[in-house]
Amino acid sequence: MKKQIGQVFTPLKWAEWLINRWNIFDAWLDGAHICDPTAGQGVFALAMLHIARNRGIPITPERMSRLTLIEITPSLLEQLKENVRQEFGVDFSTSQIFCQDIITEPHTQQYDILIGNPPWANFGDLPSTYKTHLKPYFIQEGLVTDTQRTLLGSSRVDIAALVLKVVLGKLLKKNGLGYFYLPTSLFFGDGAHGGFRNYNADHRNFAVDIVYEFTSTKVFEGINTGYCCARFQCDTEQEFPVTYCKEVDGNWVEHKALPLKDSDDPWRIVQNLDELKTGATVEIKLAPEQKPRQGVNTCGANSVFIFDDKPTHLPEEFLYPLATKEIWRQNISSPQKWILLPYHRETGKLLTWSQIEKYDTLRDYLQHYQDVLQARKGTMLRASMNKGNWWAMLGVGPYSFAPFKVIWEAYGKNQFNPTVLSSVDGQMWQGNQAMHAFIPCWCENDAQRIKAALENPQIPVLLRQLNGAGKCNWAQPGKIKKILSFGEVENRLV
Repeated sequence: MKKQIGQVFTPLKWAEWLINRWNIFDAWLDGAHICDPTAGQGVFALAMLHIARNRGIPITPERMSRLTLIEITPSLLEQLKENVRQEFGVDFSTSQIFCQDIITEPHTQQYDILIGNPPWANFGDLPSTYKTHLKPYFIQEGLVTDTQRTLLGSSRVDIAALVLKVVLGKLLKKNGLGYFYLPTSLFFGDGAHGGFRNYNADHRNFAVDIVYEFTSTKVFEGINTGYCCARFQCDTEQEFPVTYCKEVDGNWVEHKALPLKDSDDPWRIVQNLDELKTGATVEIKLAPEQKPRQGVNTCGANSVFIFDDKPTHLPEEFLYPLATKEIWRQNISSPQKWILLPYHRETGKLLTWSQIEKYDTLRDYLQHYQDVLQARKGTMLRASMNKGNWWAMLGVGPYSFAPFKVIWEAYGKNQFNPTVLSSVDGQMWQGNQAMHAFIPCWCENDAQRIKAALENPQIPVLLRQLNGAGKCNWAQPGKIKKILSFGEVENRLV
């Protein structure tokens, strides 16, 4: 497994921290067989040996025989064996070192304790050949229901979830324990990790009983995603609430975690259970076509489609005002940026090339950037581009051209401030990728009604309990859909 497939190497001090936090070293001395199923550089084994040396405890062949490492990259294992030989004067037996892909290659042994740091990468970010190879395993482990789901929202399923499902179900002895560093998205992902939160692996129940979330300490430098460490026990029913410790001013403050509504829902975090008097949902009446949406996604081509100043050389009818932070920071309602959308506003469908050719400047502009646009990646985008539509984007549909939008900042915030945007000279405002989410409206009264409903003070309370404050999933559409209870009104597409 190459570095780009999600290896996040654990620093030695933090491998030791996890081992000491849960007395794993003492369990090893007492005879436990321990395995790191995604060993990487072998830092957890090295940490065990460092602790032994610091405590003056002999590193005997018998103790070494109860340390097992599994790793897909041969060079990392060879380097580890050399490091152990030089630093500690002992050898890892070949029976304790396995070069294999723990997901796709069978491993017949079982262990008392698993420890480690599974790779962190979304399914959608994996190399295409490896994605094809892994798809059946995501289905087999219950993380997605079919291969099509891995092309949609479930492309955000982290490979760490798959690794955990495999190793907890197959590598642990009866009532075995697992201790891992993990992305917090496994517990808080809106839809992508619901399949992980069925708490079942290879027809065996497992339970999470305590989590430590790091908020200020940088365990992994250069990693922007939220992360934690957690303890798992196999052959145990999941019970709630879970003890959830958050790092606050250098101390661990104990909270309680429990699912929003259903058992596989994202977790809510509260310091005491009295906070649960806030309901899990807020009632709001919406037409079927008004579900929350994310902004337009250029799929890496912002420089082609987005402009600081409205370009005069392109057809005005395809240029739309783009929401920016000034709307919320400075209460500025005039556009600060513009986005080019070569789409039919009546249908939300992409213009055909023959239709684009009716506009000389639009045709010439897109052709100038054809190589750039054709080089974009992404499963869903490629599905469109394979039909020859290399000027396509994601997140565009009839909803994009609603004359009013109730829109809010969805990414990296801790305040929820919906506002109504109406058209500018007949051109509809657009959200910018994951930065914004919105509910489309076809009349102003409806937009104001929905805005008033979204100003319910329970909504930001729930969003904070769902652990999104300051994170990329603060108020994304999936999360908003979870906390809103949708009563239907009459269809408003009139």
